[in-house]
Amino acid sequence: MSSVRPLIGAAFAGDVEHWWRDEGDGTSTILSRQDVAPVLELNKAMARENAGWSPSRELRRAAFIPNIIRQKWLNEEGWDAYRPDLYGEQLRRKLNDPDWRYLRTAEWRM
Repeated sequence: MSSVRPLIGAAFAGDVEHWWRDEGDGTSTILSRQDVAPVLELNKAMARENAGWSPSRELRRAAFIPNIIRQKWLNEEGWDAYRPDLYGEQLRRKLNDPDWRYLRTAEWRM
């Protein structure tokens, strides 16, 4: 296996970093990572702060999903968390699941 090399222009502060790895057998692998700890800490702080309503109470905050989690769901489950118009039920199930609670920015059931 050859060395792992960063993909050009793929790393931004707080965004997903991608690397390309030549497996040496004619195939390659894309490796991705993101440090989600700061995002999750902010989500927890926001959830403790208030119920998520906008000042006019027309909108309510629900969650912030790091890009790497979106990519995981897209790759493994075939749906896009950033398209609630198409995949609203899948997103609702995930965000109401206690295993994904750290994505929530307000304490309420969707």
